[in-house]
Amino acid sequence: MNTNPPLVIIDSHVHIHDCFDLSKFFESASSNCQAHAKSQQHHDHFIGVMLLTESSWDHWFHKLADWADQGKTITNDSKTIWSLYRTEEDFTLFARSTQGMNLLIVAGRQVVTKEKLEVLGLLTSQRFQDGISIQDAIQQVKESGGVPVIPWGFGKWWGARGKILTELLASSVMTGVFLGDNSGRPSFLPYPSQFSMASQQGIRIFPGSDPLPFVSENWRPCSVGFSVKEAVNEARPGEDLKKILQNSEIPMSPYFHHEGLFRFIKNQVSMQLVKHQPSTA
Repeated sequence: MNTNPPLVIIDSHVHIHDCFDLSKFFESASSNCQAHAKSQQHHDHFIGVMLLTESSWDHWFHKLADWADQGKTITNDSKTIWSLYRTEEDFTLFARSTQGMNLLIVAGRQVVTKEKLEVLGLLTSQRFQDGISIQDAIQQVKESGGVPVIPWGFGKWWGARGKILTELLASSVMTGVFLGDNSGRPSFLPYPSQFSMASQQGIRIFPGSDPLPFVSENWRPCSVGFSVKEAVNEARPGEDLKKILQNSEIPMSPYFHHEGLFRFIKNQVSMQLVKHQPSTA
């Protein structure tokens, strides 16, 4: 038995969209984790972790938890079968495949605030109301036992909203709060000044994949993230993950790629088309 700590590979910003093939989505996450583990010479001893950041209308974690209770499996044309298993916590699940792949899925939410910024509530099964102030969103995530993260978003850290975030970074509100980066940030844009400010203040920046709601994004989970070498209790993994995120003394190895110009433009246009589609409700 390997007594050394595993490589814990964490994608801190994961959405599961209805258009995704779940089995392929899990396989992509596992393959991306394997690729990173191999690059770290840790290919035979690692745990892949997806921290969900579900919007107010998404409830995939609870659906997966129900499937775990029902013994429902997930499969596709590749014949790989995924089974779901609860832990002793209400916000963590394991997905394990017949091919030996193993993923930890962790509940979490994404709040759109009154200021049109976003706050991620990681490692919590509690739901939050959109439209509250960013300070209230941060406080509610903390009170739920979750980890609050303010993620980068195209255009959201500029102008008036950027000024709000910059002022927030200079305040005591940011105690126990982190920033998030994602692979949708293209290389041709300047490095956000808020990231530089956060780094100077010792505020950690967590990378995540942030998959968009298109079938073509099925490959993205765990393609961006970070890794640490720490022990994780499989019965109560969320408790250890919170310690990992909140302890700045634990070395963190980010892995990241920027969105290319063509794909960035294509995705931005597609997102605008999705936003302006008439409601079917």
